[in-house]
Amino acid sequence: MASGRGGSRGLRRDLERGREIDGARLAAYVLRAAGRTQRVVVTGARCTGTVDLRLAVLDARLEFVDCVFDGEIQLSGAVVNSLDLSGSRMTALLADGLRVRGDLVLREARIGAATGTAPFADFRTDGDRVPAARRVSEELTTAPLRLVAAHVDGALVLERAVLGGPGPWALFAPRVTVGDSLRASGLESSGGLYLRDGQVGHSLLFEGASATAIDATGLRCDGGFYADWGFTCSGPVRLRSAEVAGIVTFHDAVLGAPAGAAILTRLRTARLRVDFRTSPAGAVVLRDARIGSYVDAPDSWPAAGALDVEGLTYDRLGSVDPVGVKERLAWLARDGEATAGSFEQLALSYQRAGDERSARVVRRARERRTHRSERLPARAWGAVQDTLFGYGYAPGRALVWLVVLVGAGSAWFATHRPSPVTGGTRRDWDPVLYTLDLIVPVAGLGQRTAWDPTGVDKAVAVLLILAGWLLATSVVAGASRLLSRN
Repeated sequence: MASGRGGSRGLRRDLERGREIDGARLAAYVLRAAGRTQRVVVTGARCTGTVDLRLAVLDARLEFVDCVFDGEIQLSGAVVNSLDLSGSRMTALLADGLRVRGDLVLREARIGAATGTAPFADFRTDGDRVPAARRVSEELTTAPLRLVAAHVDGALVLERAVLGGPGPWALFAPRVTVGDSLRASGLESSGGLYLRDGQVGHSLLFEGASATAIDATGLRCDGGFYADWGFTCSGPVRLRSAEVAGIVTFHDAVLGAPAGAAILTRLRTARLRVDFRTSPAGAVVLRDARIGSYVDAPDSWPAAGALDVEGLTYDRLGSVDPVGVKERLAWLARDGEATAGSFEQLALSYQRAGDERSARVVRRARERRTHRSERLPARAWGAVQDTLFGYGYAPGRALVWLVVLVGAGSAWFATHRPSPVTGGTRRDWDPVLYTLDLIVPVAGLGQRTAWDPTGVDKAVAVLLILAGWLLATSVVAGASRLLSRN
């Protein structure tokens, strides 16, 4: 039925008898009623044709509940106190530039034709290494729900709504402003959700929703972005250059085939959870993102080559399940192009947590990765440093090598005493001191010049001298590297 003081009795009678009403007639009724009452309610109406309320200024709350519209509802440029289309069906809601002083409620509404979910189309490859939608034209893009530059002072409610249409986008709302939250729990969309450069005063809630893509590039949100608890997407979720004050979470989300991916390039947020239900079908791109606390899960890490963490910074790193430093290095290795900066960021996170041992392990892995790309002589020298004392991050290993060399040399010369130097200073024979004088380049114990090995003994002495210089050079190189980095 329809209510509103001063409304047409004939219209109300037609609604009560279940008769179809013309869209122009309904629009005229709304315009008259909105000038006489603060609340206009139409329930269970069957409307044919377009309901044209473009540029209308309606100082009233409009409620079209459980109605069926076989044409479009046009509200572009209109102003209304609040709008409730809960449970209604319509071919399209076109509301570019709409201003709603309260809430815009589309709970359980069905907007557009039910075409079935199809893979997101019109892809190209960009710098994020994943399929991306081409730059869209606001004038030429069609979508069953258009809210270009719309301004909703309250909440935008799409809970359990169904959106569908022939084009790639089901919701097209660039530069939309929502004062409260965008609530879309349980939303079913056979197209993508376009929210580029939008502003949301509180949070975006997509728990249990499904879509073929989300493009929220440049989003500004003072709360959180919740694509979790069964959220499903078959295409990329883009939060490039987005700023989310609270949390961005994909907990228990499914980014499935054919192109489910999380594109979070240059994202800024206090907390990020990427503990998906399963591994994404596509990439997880975190290039140049700035994260306060980062949380993931080993069972849902992206495949090898599908992770991009270049330039990613985070203050704290955590996981749903315990992850050791070796496993975390395996995670980092899934970015085949990870540079020294990515390793250093991981090392810093361990260092801030007080885990110096893990930080050293990561920095040693960083040196291995760095030397791997160098020429053969540098790779060989790097392998020597790694073996001797772990590029300076395993100093105890240098001491072990020293003990081994001293022990082996002492054992040899204990049974192979060289002859004293003719005319030299006579010294008591001590195989340990003699071996130390050979190995340590600057020892100066006087043993080396007092004895004259020959034959095999001389070869052993030369090997110990070379080993000592090699060990000393490696230690100096490693110490210089550590000092320069500090």
